[in-house]
Amino acid sequence: MRTIHPMSRAILFALLAGAPLVHASDSSDTMRVGDMQYGNGLDPRGWSPLMMPNPDGMSWLHPGMLRTPSGALYPYPYDLTGKPLGQRGDWTYWGLLQLGYIHLGGDRDAEFFRQYTDWKNGAALGLLAFGFANRSTGSYVEFRGSRISGDDQYYRLRAGRYGHYRVEAFYRDMPHTVSTNAFPIWNGTGSSNLTLPTGLTPGGSTIAAVQQASAAAPRRTIGLTRTRTGVSLEGELYRDWTGFASVTSEKRDGTRLWGGTMFFNYPFFTNTGSPFGGDGGIMETVRPIDFTTTDVNLGLRRVGRLWHFNALYTGSFFRDHKSYLDYQNPFLIHNVVGVPNVAPVVNGEYSLEPDNDYHNLRLELSRELRWRGELSLAAAYGTMRQDDDLLPPVNCTGTLGFSAGPLQQLIPCGLWNSSAALSRSTANARIDTQLLDAKLTFHPGRNFGWHADLRYYDEDNRTRYLAYNPLTGQYGYISENGAQGSVVPGETGIFDNGYYASSNVQIASAPFGYRDTLLELGADWNVGQSDSLSLVYTFDHDQPRHRERTRLDEQRIKLSWVSRSLGDATLRASFEYGDRSGGTYNYDPYEAYYSKSLPGFINAGGIPPPAFTVDAMRKYDMSDRKETKARVILLYPLGEASTVSATFYGSRDHYDALVGRQDTRTTGFTGEWDWQPEPNTNASVYIGAETTRLKLANVADNESVVGTVGRDDPRFGGPLYPLENYWHNLDRERDYNAGITFAHDFGRVKLDLAWNYTQSLSQLGFDFASPGALTFPDAAPLLNGRFPDNHYRSSTFDAGLSFPLTASIGVRLFGRYQSGSFLDWHYLGFGDTLVYDHRIYTDRGPQVHYRATLVGAMLSIKL
Repeated sequence: MRTIHPMSRAILFALLAGAPLVHASDSSDTMRVGDMQYGNGLDPRGWSPLMMPNPDGMSWLHPGMLRTPSGALYPYPYDLTGKPLGQRGDWTYWGLLQLGYIHLGGDRDAEFFRQYTDWKNGAALGLLAFGFANRSTGSYVEFRGSRISGDDQYYRLRAGRYGHYRVEAFYRDMPHTVSTNAFPIWNGTGSSNLTLPTGLTPGGSTIAAVQQASAAAPRRTIGLTRTRTGVSLEGELYRDWTGFASVTSEKRDGTRLWGGTMFFNYPFFTNTGSPFGGDGGIMETVRPIDFTTTDVNLGLRRVGRLWHFNALYTGSFFRDHKSYLDYQNPFLIHNVVGVPNVAPVVNGEYSLEPDNDYHNLRLELSRELRWRGELSLAAAYGTMRQDDDLLPPVNCTGTLGFSAGPLQQLIPCGLWNSSAALSRSTANARIDTQLLDAKLTFHPGRNFGWHADLRYYDEDNRTRYLAYNPLTGQYGYISENGAQGSVVPGETGIFDNGYYASSNVQIASAPFGYRDTLLELGADWNVGQSDSLSLVYTFDHDQPRHRERTRLDEQRIKLSWVSRSLGDATLRASFEYGDRSGGTYNYDPYEAYYSKSLPGFINAGGIPPPAFTVDAMRKYDMSDRKETKARVILLYPLGEASTVSATFYGSRDHYDALVGRQDTRTTGFTGEWDWQPEPNTNASVYIGAETTRLKLANVADNESVVGTVGRDDPRFGGPLYPLENYWHNLDRERDYNAGITFAHDFGRVKLDLAWNYTQSLSQLGFDFASPGALTFPDAAPLLNGRFPDNHYRSSTFDAGLSFPLTASIGVRLFGRYQSGSFLDWHYLGFGDTLVYDHRIYTDRGPQVHYRATLVGAMLSIKL
C-alpha cells in the first residue's frame, strides 16, 4: 500500500483545511459532474459566509497582494479565520449553520424580479456547511446546501482521499419563471389535454362568449423548475491509470406559452359576414413541460512518461413524459364564403418532443516529441437516434375539407385518424457523426513556436421518411388538423392522382447533413522582451448535403499582439478577417422531397405551381460572407492595490445577398476599476455598452398572380416577385450595464453594498418600394417607416450588514430594492380583452413598471 510523504501530508492538509475556501469560486475538478457553480439568489457564489480573506496574501514568503503576469490583481485567498476547528485524533472538522427569514414587499410577483429565483415569504436556509479532514490519510468529507423554497435549493456532498479517489453527489432545484401575467382560458393547464370551460362550445362559440371566458380566467404563473441530481466517482485504478464514471439526471417540470393555430385568421376575417367572425383561428395556449434528460459519462485515462491516453464515453437520454398536446377550438372553422365545414374542426393537436438517445465514443492519444513538441490524435464516433411512435395525421371524427359548390372535397377522418394511415408506425430517425483530429505543436526555442491542426468531421443523416397513407393511396400529411383544407380548397396537405394531382406538398423528410474539413496553421514568437505576436491561418472546407450549396470554403486569418512596453500597462490586441465563398447557389434544392417530383403530378390549368422562393434569396449560412473582428484590451496597474482595465471590440459581417440577411455589426466597450488596499476592504466599478445592428431584405410575392401565368417565375423583378414589392428592415439595439460594489470589515461589523443597472433599447425600422410590399397596404401611412421602440431597464441595489453576537453566533441583515420598466410593441393594443376576432392571446406581457423589495435576517451558528 502506498504511503504519503510527510511533506505531501503537510501540503495536503493545508489544502484540505481550506477546502471550502479553495473551492469558494467552485472551480471544476478534472471530471466534475453537475453544475459548475452552486449558488442561489441569497448567495450567488455559494460560499460567502465562509469567504474571509487571509491577510498573508498569496504567499508566506511574499505577503500582500500579487498580480498576474498581465497586471490584474489576485484576490486575497480565503482561510478559516473565525471558524472553530475541532480535532479528534488526525481528524479536524468545522461547520456552519445559517438560518433566517425573508420578507418581500412591493411588486413581488413581477416577472423580472423572480425570473430565476423562487422568492418566498418565510423561513430560509441560508447555508448548511461542514467538513471533515484527516491530515494523516488525506481523506475528506465536505457538504453544503441552501434552500430558499421547495423549488429553489441545492445540496452537494463531496468525499474522497487525495491522490486516490473522489466521490460527489448533488441535488438542485432551479426555477425559471416565464410569465406571471397569463390568463389561459382552457382547463387542464399543465396537462396534454386542454378543454374549454363551461359556457364555451367546441366549434360553436361566439367571440363575445370567448371574450367573457378570457376575462373570467384567473391569473396564472407560467414557468418550470429544473431538478438536477447526479453522482460521480473518480479514482486511481492501477499505477498511471485513472477512471471515472458519472450519472446526471435533469427533470424539467412546468408549463410554457405555446402557439396553436387553426389556419390563417388575418386575411379572411372581414370577408364572411358570419356572426361567428372569421374563418381560421390563432390561439395562444399553454403546453406542458415534463422532460427528463439523463447524461452518462465514462472515462479511462493514462498519463505516461511519453504517451498519454484518454477514452471517453458520453451518453444522453431524453424522455418526454407527455408526447402530445390536444386543445379544443372554441370557434367555427369555415371557408371564405362563410359555408361551415360539414364536421367542424374542433380539435388541435401537436406532437411534442420525442424520446431520443445520443452516444459518443472518443479516443485521444498524445505523445511528447523532440524540440518541445507534441503530437495529439483524436477520433470520435457519435450517433443520435429517435424511434418514437408517430401520432396519427389528424384528431377528428366524421369528415373534414372544403364543402362549398363545385370545389367540394370531403375527406373521411376515419381514413386518417389512426396509425394505419402512416407509412410506418415509428420515426426510425438516425444521425451518425465521425471526427478525426490530428495536431502537431513545436516550440524549438523560447522565442518561437508553431502548430498545425487537421480536423475532419462528418454528419450523416440516415433518416428517411415518406409520408404515404396506405389506406387511401395518397401522399403527404393533413395540414393544421384539417383546418387549412376546410378554409381554402386544395390546401389539405395531400397529393394523389385525382383531385389533388396538382397539389405540391412536402412528402418526405430532407436528410440534411454535411462534411467539414478544417486546416489550421499557426505561429507565435516573442519580439524582444516586451512584445509577442501570433498568427493563425484557417481554411474550412464545408460540403453541405441537400442544401442550397454543395460547397462552402472559408479562409480566416487572425493576428494577435501582446505588449508590455507601455510602462506598467499591458496591451492585448487582435484582428481577424474571414472570407467565405462557395459553389453555385441553388435557390430550390428541395424538389425531390415534394409531390411535384412524383409520377402523375400535373400543373393546375396548365400552370406550374408557384416558385418555392425568389431566386435572389441567400440564406445566411449559405451566403458569401466577409467578416472582420477586432479587440483591444488595456490593463493598467495603479499603485499597489488598484487596477484599471478597458476592452474595446467590434465585428462586422457583410453578406452578398439582395434578399436575405445583408449586414450585421457589433461594437462595444467595457471598463472596470478594482481596488483592494487591504484584506478587509475592496471596491469595484464596472461599466459596459454595446451596439448591434442587423439589416435584412425580402420581397413580398404578388398575390394577384398566384393563380395565373407567371406564378412559377422565381426571378427577382418578375411577375411573382416584382421590384415594387421589395422591402428591407434595420434592427438596432443598444445595451448598457453598470455596477458598483463596496465591502469593508470594520472589525466587529462588516458592510457590503452593490448596485447593478441594465438597460436595453431596440429600434426596428423598415423601408419599402411601394405599399404592395406590406401585408396590409392600408396600414402603410400609420407605420411611418418604424415600429415603436422597445426598452428594458432594471436597477438593483443590495446591502448587507454582518456582526457577531458571541464567538460562535453572528447575525446578517440584508436587503434588496429592485425597480424596472419594460415596453415591447408586440404587446401594444391590448385593451380590456385578450380575444380579438378568432385570435386568442394568453399572456399580457411583463409588468410595465415594477418596484420590489426584499429584507431578511440570518442567524449564523458556527458548529
